[in-house]
Amino acid sequence: MPCYTALEKKNLSVSPEDNVEFALKIIQKEKVSTLAVIDDDGVFLGIFSKKILLSNLIPVSVVADSTSGFQMDVKVPAAPGISKRLQNIKYSKVSDVMNRKPVCIAPDAPIWEGVGILSRHGAPLSVVDNKNKFYGFITYDSLLGDLENMETTDS
Repeated sequence: MPCYTALEKKNLSVSPEDNVEFALKIIQKEKVSTLAVIDDDGVFLGIFSKKILLSNLIPVSVVADSTSGFQMDVKVPAAPGISKRLQNIKYSKVSDVMNRKPVCIAPDAPIWEGVGILSRHGAPLSVVDNKNKFYGFITYDSLLGDLENMETTDS
């Protein structure tokens, strides 16, 4: 069976021009974990999620370089500025914080390949064709539901 049979029923998207606060409201209202980011031409550009947002809030490592060439990683302190950073990032465009290189699979790839990718990389898995057309997400629940459905139809 191909991967497209295991698509999540609820697949929502935002524009790269939408602001982060708008995207967060969709995630909370619709009770989804991830949104596809799709441009005006219908091209899949990446994904946005709370996890991606949080990863943009954590302190970054800064390389301190002395004149002798010695380099040292230094963590930039996060608190108390992290809450202010969240407030500022809410007004950013989704394109500023999205994941542009999510793990993807072709719609006609075998379901066992989807199982392998999900077990290694986690969910959701973006289903995208070679023209960057977004078909939907495969989640743990949608995949398990599809596999259970295959079992009942095979018996």
